[in-house]
Amino acid sequence: MTAYSDRVIEAVTAGRKIEAIKLLREETGMGLKAAKHAVEDLERSLGLPPASTGYGGLMTLIGLALAGVLIYRYLAA
Repeated sequence: MTAYSDRVIEAVTAGRKIEAIKLLREETGMGLKAAKHAVEDLERSLGLPPASTGYGGLMTLIGLALAGVLIYRYLAA
């Protein structure tokens, strides 16, 4: 069981997963993989949904733009 500092808990609850991993590594000397798993365990124990990196929304926008271009080209042909 890992003891989490207030800074790590605050970063996790604010959705700043990468910051939480960095803080945990600085405070404990954990490796990257262990710190990532520890932060994910903390998210689950707090009942929080896993934090996303934000790329999901970006990929959706890119997909929609690409679909729009393809539909336009199909209809214009």
